[in-house]
Amino acid sequence: MKYLLLIFATLSASAKAIICKKIGQDNKSAHGVLFLNANIFTVASVTILICNAGKVKSFFEISPFSLILAVCFAFFLLFTQITQIFAMSRGFASLSSLIYSCGFLIPIFFSAIFLDEGISPLQTVGILLLLVALVVILPPERSGRFSFVWLAFALMSMLGSGINAVIQKLHQSSVYKDELVPFLFFALLFAAVLSLAASFVGKKKDSSPLSLLYSQKSAVLLMILGGVIVGGMNVVNLKLAGQLPAVIQFPVYNISSMIITALAGRVLFGERIGKRKLAGFIVGLVAITVIGIF
Repeated sequence: MKYLLLIFATLSASAKAIICKKIGQDNKSAHGVLFLNANIFTVASVTILICNAGKVKSFFEISPFSLILAVCFAFFLLFTQITQIFAMSRGFASLSSLIYSCGFLIPIFFSAIFLDEGISPLQTVGILLLLVALVVILPPERSGRFSFVWLAFALMSMLGSGINAVIQKLHQSSVYKDELVPFLFFALLFAAVLSLAASFVGKKKDSSPLSLLYSQKSAVLLMILGGVIVGGMNVVNLKLAGQLPAVIQFPVYNISSMIITALAGRVLFGERIGKRKLAGFIVGLVAITVIGIF
């Protein structure tokens, strides 16, 4: 059963990346992107609520510590989601996904500096390999131009995902670690509220009314599907925590999701990357595997 959950989590991570790219392509305004995300986070919080229906009472017994961290997590969750959407819409899904995944380096360094968790020699090698991969994939092909906007959004999404991982690490290192499920529920709920508030602040007079967004079947589908995926992915990852060895969970989840995202980008969006960038992508996959296993 746990391996089926791992497969679901892997496919969900890839689906989330593709949905982010689709949202970015279909919505050029910040208002539309934020409004869609408000609905996605709302559905995600409801998904977590349904999956933990028997524990709803404990949600409202959450400590102030977990609630404050949930607010911080919500802010960076929204920040990460928005920047990932814009990165995906302006660059290759595979390369954007690789840079986004590099966010896990932030909690590794944080833990090494503040929590006395060492970095092994092989992990150091993996980090150096990852830097080599980035040096290889970032320069443009001969016939192309380099997009600083894409890189900025990709790096910001990496930063946001890394900070959120640190927040989760802090929460799980505290005496309130058993409140992780209500912590995630309120974080997603706060993210929905932040998204909705920001969407109205950023709304222009000539932007589409909300009724028009709801009338678009593709938008409604993205809201529901994206929300179920985000909520379900968090629930499944919680269930998998501690059930699988890191040597299995980390490579399968991260590497497989990036490969699936790359293939989906090729099939669904016709993305073609040059041989050099493909080589850099493969080196990045190897580097992440080394860091995760050792």
